Amino acid sequence: MAKQTDPKSNADLTDEIQQAMDEAEAAVAALDPDAEPSSSSSESASGLAAAVVELEAEVQQTKDRWLRALADLENYKKRTKREVDEASLAAVQKLLPAFLPTMDNLERALEVSGPGSSVDQLVRGIQMVRDEFMTALRKHGIEPVPSVGVPFDPTIHDALQQVDSPDHAPGVVVREFERGYRLGERLIRPARVIIAGPGSTGTSEGVKEA
Repeated sequence: MAKQTDPKSNADLTDEIQQAMDEAEAAVAALDPDAEPSSSSSESASGLAAAVVELEAEVQQTKDRWLRALADLENYKKRTKREVDEASLAAVQKLLPAFLPTMDNLERALEVSGPGSSVDQLVRGIQMVRDEFMTALRKHGIEPVPSVGVPFDPTIHDALQQVDSPDHAPGVVVREFERGYRLGERLIRPARVIIAGPGSTGTSEGVKEA
């Protein structure tokens, strides 16, 4: 009598065989470089390529903006230098006409101080040049700093030394060695002065205020 085969056992065996075959195919596909990628792998690679293209575009845009900014900076520097040069030239052109007559008068003073001229003529010529030069300075808002007879002020005076004076109170400027100048409230050059020392016996009456 023939032995009967259990249908359930055959089905289980078929499932096991199919599972083994599927696992083998998967292993072969993993080892085969020519195997077609899955849909999920294709989508990942496509997204990565798109991101690379986008980053390259951003890098190029950043480079273009940087080059434009660099060119703008160079143009600004050139324009600023040109404006400074033009302003300096304009200032010189404005200032020179006020001082050229002083040079003319200085040359005339030298002419009259030739052979046969008197000392008085030379002194008057020099005084004339000095007065005209001071007029030119004042025309442009430049004034001399007060010194002799005023209390020493370190903001406008540079003390060279102290000497005792019978005519000035201590701390008062007794002599101006080099005149100082200021433009409005801005000091151009301090006056270099000698001030009365602590042993001075003069009074403060009549002392001018700086």
